[in-house]
Amino acid sequence: MKSRIYGVLGALLIGCVASAQDVPKVDLFFGYSGFRANQAQNLSSFNMQGGLFNAGYNFTNHLAAEFEFGGYHNGDVHGDRLDATNYSWLLGPRLSLAGRTRRVDPYIHTLFGINRAETSISSTSVLIPQPLTGTLPAPDSDGRYREHQANFAMAAGGGLDIKLNRHVAIRPVQIDYYLTRFEAPSILNPGGVTSNRNQHNIRAAAGLMFNIGGEKAPPPPIPAPTAEAPRMHSCPDGTSIPEADACPKLSMGAGINVTPSSVCQGAAAQVSMSGNVPRGATYAWTVNGESVSHDPTFQFGANGRNAGTYTIGVTISAEGYNDANAQSRVTVLGYEAPRGTLTASRPEIYVGETALLTPSFTGGQCGGQIGPATLTASEGTINGREFNSQNVRFDPPGPTEQRKTVTITARATDNRGAATAETTVVVKQRAAAGAQRFSDILFTQNNNRVNNCGKRVLLEDLQNKFNSDPGGKVVLVGHTGSGERNPSDLALKRALNGAAVISAASGICARFPASSVLVKSVGSDDDGVDYQPNFCAASNERPGQNVAQSDDAKYRRLEVWFVPSGGTVPASASDAKDASTLGVASLGCPR
Repeated sequence: MKSRIYGVLGALLIGCVASAQDVPKVDLFFGYSGFRANQAQNLSSFNMQGGLFNAGYNFTNHLAAEFEFGGYHNGDVHGDRLDATNYSWLLGPRLSLAGRTRRVDPYIHTLFGINRAETSISSTSVLIPQPLTGTLPAPDSDGRYREHQANFAMAAGGGLDIKLNRHVAIRPVQIDYYLTRFEAPSILNPGGVTSNRNQHNIRAAAGLMFNIGGEKAPPPPIPAPTAEAPRMHSCPDGTSIPEADACPKLSMGAGINVTPSSVCQGAAAQVSMSGNVPRGATYAWTVNGESVSHDPTFQFGANGRNAGTYTIGVTISAEGYNDANAQSRVTVLGYEAPRGTLTASRPEIYVGETALLTPSFTGGQCGGQIGPATLTASEGTINGREFNSQNVRFDPPGPTEQRKTVTITARATDNRGAATAETTVVVKQRAAAGAQRFSDILFTQNNNRVNNCGKRVLLEDLQNKFNSDPGGKVVLVGHTGSGERNPSDLALKRALNGAAVISAASGICARFPASSVLVKSVGSDDDGVDYQPNFCAASNERPGQNVAQSDDAKYRRLEVWFVPSGGTVPASASDAKDASTLGVASLGCPR
């Protein structure tokens, strides 16, 4: 019976100790505070704003000692250019009504100490009578009168603390009656007697409180008596177990090394173990779940495998160890052909010109080194990296420019395949320059003499054209009328006489090369070329040499053409012959 009583008393004692240990040793309060000052002198009450710091030391769950520091200020009391500042240092007892260990704890306290007050007023304040009465000292350099005093103060009141957790609490309200005792004379009469010795003030505060200390852990329970410990033995993993029990199996740390981790089709990767694998272990290798080997290492071959990712796994078994499993991955890469481009320095050229070709190829996956590119063209020739359009075939030059697109192909090969790249070059042939026609030269009946108007055409107009283009050719086509004698022979003589005028190089005749003069006879036929006498239709000649308007002159004429360099001969002179081959030099310079 006594043992039960002692047990109950012991439990109560332990509970009391534990409860006491839950009381925080120190609590710190930081908060905002408002101060209603009652001067009890010449000024009415006014408000000051400030802050309050409070430190409490808890002797018990209900009794504590408090130290307080506070500060308050008003920069312009009642707008009279008067400021006031208060500092308080107070100490006293605090009584917790519910206890510091409770969640909600109302409390009361009484604090005693010193309050220091500092005031200053502008010399121009309305509170300073003008003119001054009494004796005032001179103001400071900023034009203000200053005064300060430290004297007895007392605060009596209380508040409410609410715990948020073990270390933090909120103090929503604290209200105190605050007594100060200043023996200062009136500011308005510094030489007079004290207006009032006591000031009865009110202040309020709110903020956060922090609890420190008091959280000691309860003593551990007294272990119950145990039976005699069994005989133990050590295991390889360092643990001790009863002698009759089997040691637990060890664990193996194992991993897989795959070198390289990516291989091309047809190549191989070496697979080996890493980690702490005991001697005598057995291995079971798999690839995508399929058994492949039981050796400590094996070679993963990519020959015949599709491109993709393969999972390599291994299970390791050893006596006294738990089975270990490890996995790794290897990627089989598929072949990719090279890729390339081909560019031409000039996308359009004229026949006979060249363009520089630039092939550029990059290797594909698993293809190996790329050989030099080879170039071919659908027309023209390739010389190294240059395309020559000299042999590109066109129709004979016509009145419009001709264009032909030539396709150029570059081909490069690696160890397994080839790639091609193409570009095009537009080859152009300039349009043939058209032959220029001059005025027809007219002849009298059965006559082959070139009259003065004809000489003007040959020696002036045609000569100027030749001087500007020495590579050009002159084409002369002779005609005869239907009633003239030997029309074919007469038509040819008219053409040869015209050629002699411009090539004889003596007298009035010009020096036009006879090899550059083409002549033709068409007889009594207009040969599809219209009649263009122009100003020679009415030329003034010597008697018997003038061509009358009534004559049938359209068949007694000589066509005169100038074909510029590279130009085409008119259709009416398609089979004309070189004048130098027809003996024109023997005619001399006709008169």
